[in-house]
Amino acid sequence: MNEASASGENKFGLADDEWQFYKYAHSKGKEGIKFSDRPPEMEVQAAYQAMNTLLKKSALEIVSLNGENMLRAIDLRDAEKASRMNDEQRFVYNAIRAAGNEGIWTKDLKKKTNLHTIVLNRTLKALEQKQEIKAVKHVKYPTRKIYMLFGITPSSEVTGGAWYTDQELDTEFIESLKTACLKYIMARSFPRNEQVRDAVFNAEYEHYPTAAEVRRFITESRISSVDLSVKDIGSLLDVLVYDGVVEKKLPYIAGFDEDMSDDEGDDSSVPWAYKAVRKTTSRLPTEAMTEIPCGKCPVFTFCVEDGPVNPYNCEYFKTWLDW
Repeated sequence: MNEASASGENKFGLADDEWQFYKYAHSKGKEGIKFSDRPPEMEVQAAYQAMNTLLKKSALEIVSLNGENMLRAIDLRDAEKASRMNDEQRFVYNAIRAAGNEGIWTKDLKKKTNLHTIVLNRTLKALEQKQEIKAVKHVKYPTRKIYMLFGITPSSEVTGGAWYTDQELDTEFIESLKTACLKYIMARSFPRNEQVRDAVFNAEYEHYPTAAEVRRFITESRISSVDLSVKDIGSLLDVLVYDGVVEKKLPYIAGFDEDMSDDEGDDSSVPWAYKAVRKTTSRLPTEAMTEIPCGKCPVFTFCVEDGPVNPYNCEYFKTWLDW
């Protein structure tokens, strides 16, 4: 009994030298190894023989990294499947496997394999029947046919993540979550003091919720049946920020300048807090100049006769007169 078998390792039928070289390449991960690299204890000739055999058995693949051809180890279970296929199937299978959970478009697959369309379609059909690959829909490109390995779960980039159901944006689900998040943030943003109108917390208030706290509230309240990540909740809160109903701020830390620049405050180790924006009605008296478009026109300083913006082509002024 050899050493690998005694230790309980499954070598998938590899010889000792092949197994030794494979483990060495596998230990380097996605970075791969150069063609001249080898395990320290292996002779050059033995290393090259093992390398060539592993390439033939599809246990190694050649990839281009930073303009240099490198060798990278392939999962031996995938290699074993590929070894039972004909040349076209193995070629297509390895190209699809390399695409991972992002999948690969048939047009890109054709370029990569350089197979004729008829041969490629026949090969894809055969691999689908064997349940080695599957076709999935991409939310950004619904007309494209994307392929990936059968047992792989598509990435959120492909499925759209938690916000999509059957490749359709679930607007009702999003709106209900936005409403729930906003109510929770509002409850944490203002004191419950009926005696003081428009009461606010002092500058040292530390309990504005973070995305992680909002996620915990959503999970514990069972508002969503979908398991949402902190990143998912963060993107939802960003929508509330863009809507102008929530503002994003750094949590209060003693001696910490909250008005620091965005570059300095972009430290992922400090989670953002979210504060609701209280809607206020203007208490200023209504005057003629504040009612006509000119009184609050965003391009007033550029409005000149015969200019690109002028009273004759003013869409705001025309709408006001028609009303």
